[in-house]
Amino acid sequence: MADTLPTKIRLTVVTRERKIVEVDVEEIELPAFDGEIGILPGHTPLLTTLRIGQMRYRTGSTVNRLVLSWGFAEVLPDRVIVLAERGVLPAEIDYAAAQSERTAAEKELAYLSSHDPEFAIVEARLEESVAMINVHHE
Repeated sequence: MADTLPTKIRLTVVTRERKIVEVDVEEIELPAFDGEIGILPGHTPLLTTLRIGQMRYRTGSTVNRLVLSWGFAEVLPDRVIVLAERGVLPAEIDYAAAQSERTAAEKELAYLSSHDPEFAIVEARLEESVAMINVHHE
């Protein structure tokens, strides 16, 4: 008897502080280190590192989003486990604060050399604020 492919994926997203999401979904898009990756039920197993960016997951016609800041994902045919440094749901985003952080980070980057150790930290703050603004608008 042939094995059948799963029709759902059990998605779990956790940080050190909390479990953010645990739900059965039909599709996931992750901000992998080398670019966005899409995951459907039956995906080949893999481990990937995650960058700052927007994660999307779909159940039926409903698409949910959240902002991830660094981490790892384990992908199996019927389950995806995301271990993130930080995860922010759209309802938790303070749009005005994200706009202020974006402006401040852009100003700081203008005065830093790309070789400055502080550059990567400020650049990460900028990327995270932009991801939050984008999630807020969608």
